[in-house]
Amino acid sequence: MEPSLPLSYQERYQSSIGSGSSASDGPTDRIMTPYRSRLIVSDSVMITVAIGIGLLISSRQSEWAIDPTLAIYGTPFLIGVLWLALLLVRGSYNRRVIGVGSEEVRLALSATLILFAIVAGTSYLIRADISRAYAFVALPLGLLLIAISRFSWRQWLYRKRQEGQFLSRIIVIGSDRTAPLLAEKLDQESFAGYHVVALMNLPVDSLSTSKNLKEWLTAVMDAIEEQGASAVAIDPGDDASYDVIRQLSWRLEGRNIDLLISPGSLDIAGPRLSVRPAAGLPLLHLDEVSLSRSQRAIKRMLDVTGSLIGIALLSPVMISCALAVRFTSHGPVVYRQMRVGRGGEIFSMYKFRTMRDRAELEIESLRDQHDLEEPMFKLINDPRVTRVGGFLRRWSLDELPQLFNVLGGSMSLVGPRPHPLDDVDRYQSEAFRRLALKPGMTGIWQVEGRSNLTWDQALQMDLHYVEKWSLESDIYLLAKTTKAVISKSGAA
Repeated sequence: MEPSLPLSYQERYQSSIGSGSSASDGPTDRIMTPYRSRLIVSDSVMITVAIGIGLLISSRQSEWAIDPTLAIYGTPFLIGVLWLALLLVRGSYNRRVIGVGSEEVRLALSATLILFAIVAGTSYLIRADISRAYAFVALPLGLLLIAISRFSWRQWLYRKRQEGQFLSRIIVIGSDRTAPLLAEKLDQESFAGYHVVALMNLPVDSLSTSKNLKEWLTAVMDAIEEQGASAVAIDPGDDASYDVIRQLSWRLEGRNIDLLISPGSLDIAGPRLSVRPAAGLPLLHLDEVSLSRSQRAIKRMLDVTGSLIGIALLSPVMISCALAVRFTSHGPVVYRQMRVGRGGEIFSMYKFRTMRDRAELEIESLRDQHDLEEPMFKLINDPRVTRVGGFLRRWSLDELPQLFNVLGGSMSLVGPRPHPLDDVDRYQSEAFRRLALKPGMTGIWQVEGRSNLTWDQALQMDLHYVEKWSLESDIYLLAKTTKAVISKSGAA
């Protein structure tokens, strides 16, 4: 029997991490390859259209005309190829980026700015006119078209994921309490791209010995192989040793298996988390729930633009509603009620009156009659609502005067709905976090269930919105609100 030769360093390394496939042909890559191919083709078309429009404008504007010699040498084609290559190099087709949203646009912007610098620098160095049509037309237009195309494809991807396609199979590891919660969250938010195929327990107490840890890691790797998983999510809890995660990450190396580490069963937004070194350790830093100055400006711009357009287009409808209220019941046409806004600030909210006059005086008796203790006072068949008021509520027309609240700055188009003072008096401490942002004419729970939701469900949705605000989410909720109003789902 021949003596066994000592293992080489490479073999010892491979032995320590397991013999996995190369990082370029993992299961997640194979799942997303068709989608990535669609993006490449789509971006190529958008770039071609943008450059074509730039050349068309260049041909009609003599002062912007491209040097004929450069055109003969294929400068437009070279710029298009370079643009696509920069998108690839900057990582805009990386499987961890595609389908994410803002990160895709950021990388596309980065690639376009680099291309602009290359075009401008080359034009200066060789003293050639590569045409201002590229700088002022083709590049900005191309970036806009790519952003629109990516957004459209992303919505398509989300729909396909809801149908069970383009999902990475993931194994969730945690305690008996945290693992089901994390698995439920991943399954609910299918747009994240994961399908939970197995739950595994994390026996913290028994992993203190090297033998038990090795056996547990082997069991995890066996489960990955058996389930064909391409990702592992772990909630280490408060008592898990750092060595458990470190050893697991080593075992996954070379297999192209994603490792996701939950910071706990907290609904914390990604933008609020950042890795910052301290004392030589990469620590997670959690920022406060607040919008940056640029985010506030963007949200305010959307509010002002949207409210002005809404007032201009819906003025005939508002006039008709006002006349209907005025001639069918006694009392003011527009009902003003004190509501609690951002940071606890009190403001007057406007609505078309949908109830009989002085209906607010009946709230306490109705609470007692229906045994309502939750902060959000809502009756499915409220006896105080007039016939015209019922119609206005059914189509959400009673909310239209709040466009003036939005224009004035006390409200936003999208945000947690403002509650009356009596409801806020019944808040528990957690509910006050709703007040971190301006209240909105519509919000996430109006879209998802409106009056069919319980208070706890509506509260968790509002907190989710506050924690994870983005311009994209506001535009999405505005579009979904229109659909919900038209279908009259959950209206009361």
